Amino acid sequence: MNDKPMIVHVLYRLDTGGMERMLVTLINRTCQRYHHAVICLEGYGALRDEIEPDDVPCLALDKKPGKDWHCYFRLWRTLRDLKPDLVHTYNVGAVDAALIARLAGVRRVVHAERGRDAADPRGESGKYRLLRRWLLPFIDRYLAVSMDLQNWLMEKVGIPSSRVVCIPNGIDATAFSATGNERSTRPLLGSFAPPGTVLIGTVGRLDAVKDQAGLITAFRILCEALPHECSRLRLVLLGEGSQRAALESQIASAGLSARVRLLGNRNDVAPLLAEFDVFALSSIAEGMPGVLLEAMASGLPVVATDVGGVGEVVVAGMTGTLVSANDPKALAGALMDYVLDEGLRAEHGAAGRECVMARFSLQTMLSAYTEFYDGLLDRPRHQHEQVVEATRATGHREN
Repeated sequence: MNDKPMIVHVLYRLDTGGMERMLVTLINRTCQRYHHAVICLEGYGALRDEIEPDDVPCLALDKKPGKDWHCYFRLWRTLRDLKPDLVHTYNVGAVDAALIARLAGVRRVVHAERGRDAADPRGESGKYRLLRRWLLPFIDRYLAVSMDLQNWLMEKVGIPSSRVVCIPNGIDATAFSATGNERSTRPLLGSFAPPGTVLIGTVGRLDAVKDQAGLITAFRILCEALPHECSRLRLVLLGEGSQRAALESQIASAGLSARVRLLGNRNDVAPLLAEFDVFALSSIAEGMPGVLLEAMASGLPVVATDVGGVGEVVVAGMTGTLVSANDPKALAGALMDYVLDEGLRAEHGAAGRECVMARFSLQTMLSAYTEFYDGLLDRPRHQHEQVVEATRATGHREN
């Protein structure tokens, strides 16, 4: 008989994205302590295959747009069958599942705020603020991944501080190379970015909230501002999403097809990051992007928009540069500093890796989650050696 507590994670869709990858990491690294299950209201993609334990159900409820009452009934029935000890919902797309969980008899419910979308980048929607506040009686804790989201929940949404917990993202920095050897040889991208080129890169789903269009515009401005350097500048974008066709058209219209590549979803993100010279993030809204931690662990200087919890990760003037969102000229100017100064790239890249190892380790994140879950489940307090040792001993893919 399985005596591990069951935690059911409810999200809109399990597909490409930092939140989803962090969820998969959490499941893979705590499966010895909890029995996990995943319910996707709309569906799931290839990321489902990265859930490693064989006993983790991943169910798709095929939700229709809007209020799909049949889907809510299927969710209620599924939760009644699974009988979880705790339900963990993610972002506004799944927040109303908290009520269904209570109706299904679930004893503990947690709701995580991990980021925002392009339709409401600053969390100003009165309707969604009211929804989160209205669901307060049905949610034991609201979990934020950044102090920015934590403060927003308390100050703007009106959630009592006693009901809000902040657990920042964490990664295994040892999984990322920062030697610089790959940047000189580029075994993966050498045909596109041979030795002598400066390679700017980004990773993220191709979505309006990530504003890769603004990054491509910034790259065009950069090339125009450095005509003598333009031939050795390259830009790559990893990820897939709804904006791909529009981005391809933009690249072609700007005459950048020889210098900009869309690489799609990749399973070799860490080796590719090792070949970048500079990492760029152009989002108009973020929670705490795990990809920034990965880039910094790879020894890369970061140019990023100062949104959400980005400023809690990137130390301006030390590990990277922060610029305003929706400002391609400022983004181009910040990129130019690193293009022209190899020493600055190395200095900020080294500082970034040190920062990640000191403040955003995977062990710290996993220990915080197990302590958080165990507290809600009334499990005995424990030291987290088993979790930490399992993290160090296994070679799971976190990112």
